[in-house]
Amino acid sequence: MLAPSAHTWRLLSAAPPREVFAIMEQMIGTPPYRFEVMGTSEARIVEHRRRGLFGQWGRPKIRIRWVRCRAITSTEGTQVEIEASSGGGLISKAMGKADRGPSTRALQVVRLLTAGAADSRTVYRDRRIPPGPVTLVASWAGTPYRLFAEPRHDAPRGREILTASEVVALDERSGQFVKVRVAGADEGWVESDQIVPSPAVSRRAAQVETARFT
Repeated sequence: MLAPSAHTWRLLSAAPPREVFAIMEQMIGTPPYRFEVMGTSEARIVEHRRRGLFGQWGRPKIRIRWVRCRAITSTEGTQVEIEASSGGGLISKAMGKADRGPSTRALQVVRLLTAGAADSRTVYRDRRIPPGPVTLVASWAGTPYRLFAEPRHDAPRGREILTASEVVALDERSGQFVKVRVAGADEGWVESDQIVPSPAVSRRAAQVETARFT
């Protein structure tokens, strides 16, 4: 028998549903909880081990604690709903020993998904690429990247560039896009998370400076 629902959070996230569920599994789907897929847009963690009165571990049978997550793609981003059960039974609550595990675990996911662009700990942080030589990130090695004609994802695509292309970032930015010039001629827009600064001289100071933007 599952414990009743206690708290619900609703939020909009830039992370796609698959990343939301991956975060949930890696962050909070750890013992004594177990991660379970409930459908294409829903997953949960459920308590499968509980410490007894004398410290022994056993399988819970009543008021099983859980955290459920629903993630649906929309035009604005990913609509996420996280729901957590209450913790502990009536006796535990009366003794002031109610387990806040479900709520605590749920809030870990909420906090990560709602981290703003200024938070340096999230991959969705605001990345400021300084003007100067840049190169595509290593994952594009051997694969061409087509420049955007305008700073939006539905804009026409233009010239192809490679990791070895001579690309210079200009002092012009729009949202998550940076304007670049290729080989001193063609110009276009690149997503800021797809490029990194490329200092002309490889030295420790240059490595430290580059690390500030990656």
